Amino acid sequence: MRLPTPIGLLLLSTAAQAQVVIGPNDMPSQGDTIRRATATVTGFDAGDTGADHVWDYSTLTALTQVADTAVAVTSTPFLYQFYFNNAILYPAYAASFAIKGPNLNLAAVSLTNIYNYFKKDAGAYRDVGFGATITGLPASIRRIPIDVVHIFPLEYGDMDTSFSAFELEVPTLAFIRQEQTRYNEVDGWGMLQLPGGMYPVLRVKSRLMRTDSIFINATGTGFTLPEPETVEYKWIAPGMDQPVLLITTTAGIATQARFREGAYPFLGVAEHSGAPAPFLYPNPATTQVTILDASGAAQIELLDGSGRRVRELRTGVSGVTTIALDGLAPGLYHVRSTTEAGVRTSRLVVTAP
Repeated sequence: MRLPTPIGLLLLSTAAQAQVVIGPNDMPSQGDTIRRATATVTGFDAGDTGADHVWDYSTLTALTQVADTAVAVTSTPFLYQFYFNNAILYPAYAASFAIKGPNLNLAAVSLTNIYNYFKKDAGAYRDVGFGATITGLPASIRRIPIDVVHIFPLEYGDMDTSFSAFELEVPTLAFIRQEQTRYNEVDGWGMLQLPGGMYPVLRVKSRLMRTDSIFINATGTGFTLPEPETVEYKWIAPGMDQPVLLITTTAGIATQARFREGAYPFLGVAEHSGAPAPFLYPNPATTQVTILDASGAAQIELLDGSGRRVRELRTGVSGVTTIALDGLAPGLYHVRSTTEAGVRTSRLVVTAP
């Protein structure tokens, strides 16, 4: 990872006329560790972009910090490597590195110890698949077709579309398929001010449309669950490996910001570990939300954007409960679950009726 000097940043901040071009060397490489602070976002204006633009996010306040490390494929669980460490049989899936991800609840099925595999070359940066432990069994899962995250060189005005899908089987229980269409648009370039410094950037808007299809073995029936639209607004700077700022919206509501810490005070790294966060359905929700906590009985709290508790109840042994949302203002909330396994949170978007 290349770090700009303070003098270099000063020169760049006075030379915004030079458009930014992003290539493979600006993406992560094996061995890179990137710390990102997380923050809540209020008043986000998605239309605040354009050519030779200046974005000011200097007032972002860090809440937590996460660390992403690009590790060698050979350092991940052996059974995960089946597709991603075989350049002879599966050359398109021979990954450049892997990044450990958070545990995932997909259609009420828990996936743990996840590693996402990425491949980069002169033409593109691709998400080729992932490895996960599903109900105690390790699995290697390809994206067919592959998710093309970025096409190089990446420049202002570029637009592209990528369709991808993956399938996984939960032994004796269900078959799950997720389809995703990614719509990328580079809709801005200029300078980005963060608490830790100023960066020359491209802004990339990525719209992600996903649909989950589930087939239940016991009943012989299946159903489809379209997910709410997710949009990732990414400010990408040369040599910084990952976006220096990422703002994610769900159903049009900003849910989280992750930004490069720079000189920002270190808050302690929250690594991806532990039991999976509660599964929420539907999400976004309008009148009520069903909560499934795989750890069993839990104390459930619903917190608003300021951290104020607005609902509180306890689940039964099954770990399933429903919370009524009447009287709550539309916006981003957090569902906090406390069990013997610890405390975990999930984000919930409440929409207007």
